[in-house]
Amino acid sequence: MVISWLLAACNSQTVYHQFRYIDENGWRVTDTISLEVPLQDSLRSHLLTLQLRHTAHFPYKNIVIGLQAWSPDSLFTQAQQFSVRLMDEQNNWSSSGQGGFFQLDMGEMQLKPSPPGNWHFHIFQLMGDSLLPGIHDIGIKVSALPTGIYTQEDK
Repeated sequence: MVISWLLAACNSQTVYHQFRYIDENGWRVTDTISLEVPLQDSLRSHLLTLQLRHTAHFPYKNIVIGLQAWSPDSLFTQAQQFSVRLMDEQNNWSSSGQGGFFQLDMGEMQLKPSPPGNWHFHIFQLMGDSLLPGIHDIGIKVSALPTGIYTQEDK
């Protein structure tokens, strides 16, 4: 049973998944998280999911985060703003978690096929506070999307 649970938990389409710790004092407006993600498959599009871990000490009901992406050849440059409501109308955290620690997927960005190499990402907070408390980690997960090319075996 444990083996089947572990196999179900693994996603063979995930090619990269990492969180970056935010200073315990808070996320400074001048602090940009920079990541390099190696993607070798030049035939597939990929899906980037921006993830957030926060504590119950986060002072707002929503959060706004910016993401910039550059393909390995710098031909594709994308920027996106993610705005997510963290609390419902009754002031309950809408993200999953317990013990004052919560996690949620903030949104997705599709990465177009590009030559093999490192995609570059910059993640930054857009809340306007010089120091934003209660953010624990920011993460990205990159998953391969189907190519649309199917073999007889895939049918």
